Amino acid sequence: MATSIEINHQFKVGEISPRLFGSFIEHMGSVVYTGIYEPEHPEADENGFRQDVLNKIKALNLGIIRYPGGNFTSGYNWLDTIGPKEKRKTTLELAWRGIEPNSFGLNEFFSWLKLIGAEAMMTINLGTKGIDDARNIVEYCNFPAGTYWSELRKAHGVEKPYNVKVWCLGNELDGPWQIGRKTAYDYGRLANEASKVMKLVDSSIETVLVGSSTPKLASYPEWDRVSLEQAYDTVDYLALHNYIDRCQDEDLSKKMPREPDDTPTFLARSLEFDRQIETVIATCDYVKALVRSEKTMYLAFDEWNVHNFPEKEHKDFEIGSPVDWCHFSMEDTLLFASMGLAILRRVDRIKITCQSLLVNTIPLILTDPNGASWCNPTYYVMKDLSNLAKGEVLQSVIKGPTYDTNIYKNVSFVDAVVVDSGKELVCFIVNRSNKEETITLNTDFTLSGNYQHSELASTNLTDKNTRENPTLIQPKEIKNQVSISGSKIHITIAPYSWNTIRVGK
Repeated sequence: MATSIEINHQFKVGEISPRLFGSFIEHMGSVVYTGIYEPEHPEADENGFRQDVLNKIKALNLGIIRYPGGNFTSGYNWLDTIGPKEKRKTTLELAWRGIEPNSFGLNEFFSWLKLIGAEAMMTINLGTKGIDDARNIVEYCNFPAGTYWSELRKAHGVEKPYNVKVWCLGNELDGPWQIGRKTAYDYGRLANEASKVMKLVDSSIETVLVGSSTPKLASYPEWDRVSLEQAYDTVDYLALHNYIDRCQDEDLSKKMPREPDDTPTFLARSLEFDRQIETVIATCDYVKALVRSEKTMYLAFDEWNVHNFPEKEHKDFEIGSPVDWCHFSMEDTLLFASMGLAILRRVDRIKITCQSLLVNTIPLILTDPNGASWCNPTYYVMKDLSNLAKGEVLQSVIKGPTYDTNIYKNVSFVDAVVVDSGKELVCFIVNRSNKEETITLNTDFTLSGNYQHSELASTNLTDKNTRENPTLIQPKEIKNQVSISGSKIHITIAPYSWNTIRVGK
């Protein structure tokens, strides 16, 4: 049985935000030190930025990058990270039990970000810090001149303000692992007051309220409701986080992993993303009605990824000791792709996302200290999404063969989203099947007949890109698997594959 996808130019989900596909840099393990920053590396520039890594990141064309955390943020003192490097403190980093030399600090991040060309998304410390610290960092980063903090920035060699527009009001403060954990009510009150004073410093900024750290916590989504009730009209976004692991128990209080998912179940786990997004939207809209607001709350999915077991040992209280350094397989990559499609399906409400993390921790890019860098296959999915998901997402009606697992029912073998970029239709398609699938895309567009078909696939779902074979899984251009007749597009896709098809209008 073939799959059909119905689209119509009049039925749209919404416009894709330029911030929709971003990533995340945290002072965690080897993300920064020996990841993006390694002054002793043969490919480091005069600032210590690894150029081999920088060039790979530039090719992603990311819309936004979140910094400096993450759990790191709840013990973060930004004052330790500014001024002359030789005068900065070396400190204990307690979230990930490391040593923080602060040689890569706030101003180094913005210098690096300028080379990337992405927007900044700053996270403030509402764990051990509070309102004063929040307003001071906004003044340092955004106020032009003439005040203590703006003049201090200028004294550090930064004449013009950074004009950071997006600020996260802390991180995962519902989590028992978090420094400065708070109740939903206490956090909502603090976040509301912090957001108010930050916007008094710079009325152009937008703030992101911490939502539930994970749907696996018993407090989800009650945390979101209670905290939102305290801050609804002061903040602009609610944050979502989620990581999917094929072995992680649904109850986070248990330390023992469950039995690993089989392939059909694992590839269907992206449905949890769809479910979480709908639940959080419903929670936001309930609070909107409750507080009688005219404002619609948008979402920032600012931590999302597949999770895998670490392949390098972490050593406590060392600089740059790896945390969750791992390879992703082709199977992981297919799930990652469907997670990205779940986000695209709700661009009407999701305006910011940050894949977590960019380098060396469940990463897109892997590095060896003083050595090579290479890409996990998830990098290529992210590259397609961040470069080509531009324009409007069209509503898609997918009809075709499905499968059942012990957990999920009526799972479509074909997962797809279609984007109208203005000049072309871009079809993002995942094949969850071990067989070739044929698809007919029925449109009401006039099509030019020109197309490009990129495929990411491998002969074995366990295949990975390694330092010894870094290009085992990479995209290839496919010919003769797409045909166009009138307004119909006929597509044949390989088993267990990620496909990006661009058809001219």
